[in-house]
Amino acid sequence: MMRIGIFGGTFDPPHAGHKKYADEMKSKLSLDKLIVIPTATPPHKTRDSFSSAEDRLRMLNLLFADDAGVEISDMEIIRGGKSYTYETVTLLRGDYPDDELIFFIGSDMLFTFHQWVNPDVILDCVKICAVSRKDDIGEEKLEDYIEEYFPKDKERFITCDFDPIELSSTQIRKAICNGESVEGLIDEKVLKYIKEKELYL
Repeated sequence: MMRIGIFGGTFDPPHAGHKKYADEMKSKLSLDKLIVIPTATPPHKTRDSFSSAEDRLRMLNLLFADDAGVEISDMEIIRGGKSYTYETVTLLRGDYPDDELIFFIGSDMLFTFHQWVNPDVILDCVKICAVSRKDDIGEEKLEDYIEEYFPKDKERFITCDFDPIELSSTQIRKAICNGESVEGLIDEKVLKYIKEKELYL
């Protein structure tokens, strides 16, 4: 049986923080594989991505080109429309019926999990790992939330502290648009691609 992590996001663009989190996910949870899934249209976002789905896929493949433990999936992009987690994890459960699947979300997003579409279906398919950044949201608050909304499914939740990373795709897009340097914040191959395609200008 494999232990497989699922790391979704817009990744517009993917940056050094995403790479660091991916490395920590694999290490801290002893994953055999990490599936990275760029969303088509996130249901909680009100506008489309700043770059195309094809560009985001290409940048992710460049970022993880040398990492045999990471697989980039275009399943949500192929499906199109709004990307609902329950649909994605149901398909993945069908692909990996005998393996342990762990879906990563930010601890701040966990507090809205009861409002997601079909959270019970999600919990039937995967375990949820709430990624809390140190000094961010206390583990006690996370446990209180789980106890309040999912008392019968407590074993389906994992909490994991990661070192904080003060970096966001929004910050990088703004810097590129303003002509500021993003050296060290983004992989060299990804940055070269952004420049060649003149993204975020």
